[in-house]
Amino acid sequence: MDHLQHQVNLSEFLERFPRDRYPAGPRRDQERILEFVAQNGLKTMVVEAPTGIGKTGVECAILEAMKAKMRNKPMFLITPNKTIVEQINQELPGHFKVALGRNEHQCLYYQGEVRADDVPCSMLRDCPHRVDQTTGQTLQEHVAPCPYLLQKYQAKQGGIILCTMSFYLFTHLFSREFDLPPVLVIDEAHRIADIVRNSLSYEITDWHLEQAVQLLERIGATEKETIKRFLSAIRRITKARKRPPNLEVLIEDEEVRRLIEILDEIDERELAKKIERAVQDHLIDPVADRVILTKLETLVRDLRRYIHSFEYSLETAGRKPLDYTCTFYRRERGEHDKVQYKLVIRAYYVAPLIRKMLPPFTVCFSATIGDPEIFGFETGIGRERGIQRAPFLSLSSPFPVGHTRIYLPNDTPNLAMNARRRQDMTHSLRLIVRACRRLADNGYRSLVVVISNKEREKLLELASEEGVKTVSYGNGYTAKEAALAFRSGEGEVLVGTAANYSEGVDLPKQIAPVIFFLRPGYPNPTEASTQFEERRWRSQRWALWNWRVMRQALQVRGRNVRGRNDLGVTIFLSQQFKRVLFASLPEWLETAYRSNLSFEQCLKDTEGLLASQD
Repeated sequence: MDHLQHQVNLSEFLERFPRDRYPAGPRRDQERILEFVAQNGLKTMVVEAPTGIGKTGVECAILEAMKAKMRNKPMFLITPNKTIVEQINQELPGHFKVALGRNEHQCLYYQGEVRADDVPCSMLRDCPHRVDQTTGQTLQEHVAPCPYLLQKYQAKQGGIILCTMSFYLFTHLFSREFDLPPVLVIDEAHRIADIVRNSLSYEITDWHLEQAVQLLERIGATEKETIKRFLSAIRRITKARKRPPNLEVLIEDEEVRRLIEILDEIDERELAKKIERAVQDHLIDPVADRVILTKLETLVRDLRRYIHSFEYSLETAGRKPLDYTCTFYRRERGEHDKVQYKLVIRAYYVAPLIRKMLPPFTVCFSATIGDPEIFGFETGIGRERGIQRAPFLSLSSPFPVGHTRIYLPNDTPNLAMNARRRQDMTHSLRLIVRACRRLADNGYRSLVVVISNKEREKLLELASEEGVKTVSYGNGYTAKEAALAFRSGEGEVLVGTAANYSEGVDLPKQIAPVIFFLRPGYPNPTEASTQFEERRWRSQRWALWNWRVMRQALQVRGRNVRGRNDLGVTIFLSQQFKRVLFASLPEWLETAYRSNLSFEQCLKDTEGLLASQD
């Protein structure tokens, strides 16, 4: 790496710039980013690049330049999800090897549409499709190779690997199948902490433990008694002190220690051998018992992780808790409910883990970094002993600011739980619905983003009363399917929660030139995650919560403004936004902010802006 330090220069980046996508070469902002990367050498650095800059071309140029130096080394471009992986691969075909997680591949061992993450792969030693990761050969000749294992083998041969953050996490941190690459480029880097948290969080349910006990009884494994005691402990802890049903509740330290003591009795390697022998001896049918065998495989594989996560939930003399553990239960199982009790292990402070999987030369891109100090705290990127060290570049957008407005009406209520009146929420939702009706009558479609599913359902109810044609999800219809239907022309208003539509849904070219955002997504005080952060950070938690809200506001605002020729406005309803909205705006966007107008005046101004471009 030291040798390469003196070889990375701007001319190499420009030479490898993807002119198949950009025939005229890099635009000025793209060249500025490449200059920044070249000047800082092989360091970790952060680039805040607004939508429309063309960061994918820059990412590709950096990786292609490094690929030319180290042809046999894999280097990675990682993104939050499969959808963005596909978008990047379509934008720049031929530059990447795509690697997707197990859940995106069909398992060839089983008949039918069975995904690879729904099978006990490590227990199927006789699978003829298994691909040797050293030779690339299948266990049995002349059979189709496992698509998941084949893509991993191909990735190890070098080139630019385009994959999700989760794939990179598991192959570099847990299985350690890859060495750290010479260069890592992170797209949508503001998402990485949440992705890692979700990947490292676990749910252990009573139903799966009961099924595991039955399977272990069948093969005579004595570990069944330990799992029985573990299940009894979960039920006892959950029932103690009359914890409320249908709500995740933090458990106490002494309860965590008791769970550790029980699980620590199991030798996971010995248990795995017993299960594998039982499969080989046909005591367990890998087809008939596939579902519970998969869950048992997960329990055995993750046993050490569970214990470590429990340990990280405890405060020590040298550190505060890094994770938290909570329980959940239903008062009664419904007709179709299998689970009544579950133990939930939530990863929280993941910055040290993220740092472990980053090579020295890591380039992070996002349109919404905001405060780089808090970004560094959340992700660990560019921080060492609490000090922000990563070089940081923030660019203005090429988007003409006159094409957008950001409204915070001065006559709407504060929808905070402790500030709103009883009728304020329904009144605000109806206000949005009637505005959508008015806009639709003039030919303008809208996106409405709320925080809770209860708010979404109430808005859909009011929209039905007002005759507004909405598109949303539910009853087996996914958020992605709803968004695609709306993009294709169905409905007048797309409705969803921020969890589904603050990111990942793009509505450019005036598909939905108006966005309504009901209220900021501050944590629910009854949730275990909120209580944990209150205990851990006390008054400092507000800086973190405000940063998350500011980032979310910018993401929502960007759903309908994706390119230089787009036109779009966002109307923020709750007065809660007052203390964070303007502060969240980059300097180039400040002139689009309007907070001195009534809701009615905001609508009239919106109609005037949209009409001027018709």
